[in-house]
Amino acid sequence: MPLSHRFKPLPLSSMTMAPELPKVQRMALAHDPAMSLLTDLHHSACVVAHQQDGLDQTMHLMLRAGVRMVFVSDAAGELVGMVTAEDIQGERPVVHASTRQVPHRELTVADVMVPVTQWDTVDLGSVRTARLGDIAETLHEHGLRYLLVTQQKNGKTVLRGLFSARRLEMAMNTTIEPDLHSRSFAELEMVLAH
Repeated sequence: MPLSHRFKPLPLSSMTMAPELPKVQRMALAHDPAMSLLTDLHHSACVVAHQQDGLDQTMHLMLRAGVRMVFVSDAAGELVGMVTAEDIQGERPVVHASTRQVPHRELTVADVMVPVTQWDTVDLGSVRTARLGDIAETLHEHGLRYLLVTQQKNGKTVLRGLFSARRLEMAMNTTIEPDLHSRSFAELEMVLAH
């Protein structure tokens, strides 16, 4: 049976003036389900930079995409890390440039990204039963600005989504500060050494 016999076209309207863009200012409470603010990568575009991209180029990509974090891939397209606007604009590039004695403009995303091996993630199964307050507390306790969510599929670990501290702060009208007491002595020693 041809497609035209089972479906009908929807009526179209002509625009006389430009429509307004939607405003995504969502209010949320700590007891709301965590899934309500999960950026689900099955339904959202993933912004990816190449590990050899320059820092200015990557900041420009973030600005164009309206994001403050991008994933990083290698030449084969494999996920190798992530980098935030704070990583690029903070002290990390300055320290790296002075340690290697290279100009800031020669640094690449690979120099300042957080490699996959250093990611802290949470399983989607835990998120499904969690509340936004649980997510905020996890971000706070571990000093994270992004909480990555993974899922097991066909025996492989798949990146499913993420929570942004900034998005939670805006929706819940709160501030999520890192819990410096939860950092290990080695992490603090490393921060103080630079």
